[in-house]
Amino acid sequence: MKKYGNEFKVGLFFLICVFGLAAITIRTNKVNFKKKGYHIYVIFEDISGLEKEASVLLNGVDAGKVENIESVYIADKTKVKLTVYLNNGVEIRENPKISIKSIGFMGEQCLQISSLEGKKLVNPGALIKGEPCTDIGTIMKNVDNLTKQVNELTSNLNYVVEDSKNTISQMVLNLESASKNLEEFTLDIKKHPWKLLYKNKEEKEKEKSPKDT
Repeated sequence: MKKYGNEFKVGLFFLICVFGLAAITIRTNKVNFKKKGYHIYVIFEDISGLEKEASVLLNGVDAGKVENIESVYIADKTKVKLTVYLNNGVEIRENPKISIKSIGFMGEQCLQISSLEGKKLVNPGALIKGEPCTDIGTIMKNVDNLTKQVNELTSNLNYVVEDSKNTISQMVLNLESASKNLEEFTLDIKKHPWKLLYKNKEEKEKEKSPKDT
């Protein structure tokens, strides 16, 4: 009986170790119960808020997930490298277009792969350059930048107009002064028309005087 008791203890200890190891393995994601897939890598300059575990769509169909995101340093530029897990059976044709898109009402980011034509297939482990972000978020950023530029231009125009106010005001004052002088001269001539005759007589005498000399 003592012999069987020891065997039971050993068996129980073995089962505890197995279940404990299984629990640890599952918690650390060492076990993948999904069908075996493969990885590709995508380089972006800007991932526009994309996060790990984001969905990967191939022509709009679920194809995998973004497994890792890291910064890489190529020459004098900083890039973002995505490790993309693709489900077993997913095949991407050569020269695919890979971009970041917003989906759903909440604007959730996903990785979109467009692959329609091509005789050859992308091999596992391939490194592909991603397309520049053109989703609604990026468009709104461009609109914001354009709005800022318009505001700056408006401010500059306001400054030019403000700076020209003094010159314009002086021109208006000069015009008003000339108009007033003309009005006064006209009234004076109406009251004393002989001044105009006298003035014409003086001008005629001045014209004749050089000939007489």
